Amino acid sequence: MERLVPEHSLLRGDQNLPPTLGQAAACPRIPAGEIYLEHAPMLRRVAVRKFDIPAADAEALVHDVFAAYLASPGAVRTNLKGYLVAAICNASRNYWRSRRTEERVFTDEEAMDVAVPEDLFDGLAVNLVVAATLARLGSRCREVLRRYYLDGEETRSIAEAVGISPGNVNHLRHVCKIRAREIYEEINRVP
Repeated sequence: MERLVPEHSLLRGDQNLPPTLGQAAACPRIPAGEIYLEHAPMLRRVAVRKFDIPAADAEALVHDVFAAYLASPGAVRTNLKGYLVAAICNASRNYWRSRRTEERVFTDEEAMDVAVPEDLFDGLAVNLVVAATLARLGSRCREVLRRYYLDGEETRSIAEAVGISPGNVNHLRHVCKIRAREIYEEINRVP
């Protein structure tokens, strides 16, 4: 593929169109292969030395940069070298961003630094069952049980907050515990 390239800039527009007489006189013909051979070693060095990209991956990044350039050479108006260096820098940064994402998502089990406690999943299962049990109770039962068992409130303060007598709080707590136990057993029942 042969292109017309001014000394310090590239022509805008479609490469298949014939140049005007003025453009043809001012632009020597430089094949795309020569541009690649001139700039590719420098781009590989930038990727490998500045961004610590492995050589095989640096080669692929250089090819991607040139493919993007050849797809739209009109985007470069001046300073081809600056454009290509900026493109390889952006490609290298994107390479490491994607690697970090892959490492977070696809980690080997052997590489995990944090030891998982054996009872972790048991605790999670119990929490899920308790949450499901409480979700099936009425709002008043949930409120009384939460205030008494989790918040440690006294019967009188619960009665004032809910708007019932202290005797009814004790009765409601008793009835709600029985209902919660039934729901819990129903959830844990193995068919």
